[in-house]
Amino acid sequence: MVLGFFVLLLAGLCQGSFGLGYKKYPPFSWAAFWGVYCLLCIAVSVGCTWILAPSLWRVVAGEEPSYWILPLFCGALWGLSAVGFSKGIDKIGMSMVYGISMGISTVTGSVLPMILNRKFPTGASAFAFLAELILTVIGVALVTVAGVRRDGGSRGAKAGVALAVFSGLGSGAMNLGFMYSQHVSDAFARQGYTQAAVSAGKWLPVLVGGCIMGALWCAGELSAKKQWNTLVAKGCGKRAGILLGVSIVWYAALLLYGLSVYLLGDIGSTVGWILFNALALVISVGWGLWSGEWKDGGKNRRILFAGCGVLILSWFFTVLV
Repeated sequence: MVLGFFVLLLAGLCQGSFGLGYKKYPPFSWAAFWGVYCLLCIAVSVGCTWILAPSLWRVVAGEEPSYWILPLFCGALWGLSAVGFSKGIDKIGMSMVYGISMGISTVTGSVLPMILNRKFPTGASAFAFLAELILTVIGVALVTVAGVRRDGGSRGAKAGVALAVFSGLGSGAMNLGFMYSQHVSDAFARQGYTQAAVSAGKWLPVLVGGCIMGALWCAGELSAKKQWNTLVAKGCGKRAGILLGVSIVWYAALLLYGLSVYLLGDIGSTVGWILFNALALVISVGWGLWSGEWKDGGKNRRILFAGCGVLILSWFFTVLV
């Protein structure tokens, strides 16, 4: 289990860092930037799965099509919410978007699997899980309050908050999609592949469904705003190269999270999801401080630190679940 938590730490580091690549998108328009990124994410997720599992296409063709429906649907919901995540960072910064989005995602992504699987902790474990969940929500709320106070409740801030809330709701669907991909991962396991390949295969329908939905959204926006020409603006090649690196970090976060779920056993899809999001939040706040989002934060920055402290406290209950 110690190894599982270490892998989860690495996953959280990647998850909290890839948002740096969303802060700047020129010379692309936003829709061009996100569309290219979605296509790169598909290429990275499919390519890595193929490398880890060379018989990928035979496995896909041999599986019952119905096994892919729910993961693809959950992925599509997440893909729409990811649009809000990206646009939210553009409006209110990493720290605040991660705070709101990860908080809502933590609740929906950890509680819903319990309800759907009808597997609830009992006794002292139930108390520890409830305490961890409550502290996580309090910590996220403090981080959010700090961000709202920093931006003074402007119209842009309100729109950013709404986008972050939407992002958090859809992000919880990602974990559900991962849970519903069990049949797919079993197919890879039957081929005798490593756990890394099994994790990659389990994520595949969720990520492909989400990225296709994101690319379709961007295609519609590019057409509506007549911005297709921004795909070939000067400097786009360099920006696309940066996005490739971002997509690899993003995929590494999810692949490592999938491995940690396996290593952590029964608590992986619940407690692991909470810790994954909390780690990503604290790391993203650190990047936000580094990039100057809280340069003149004053008291609001102290509220931010208090929220992170509460989140760290919540982790101590993890070992009791």
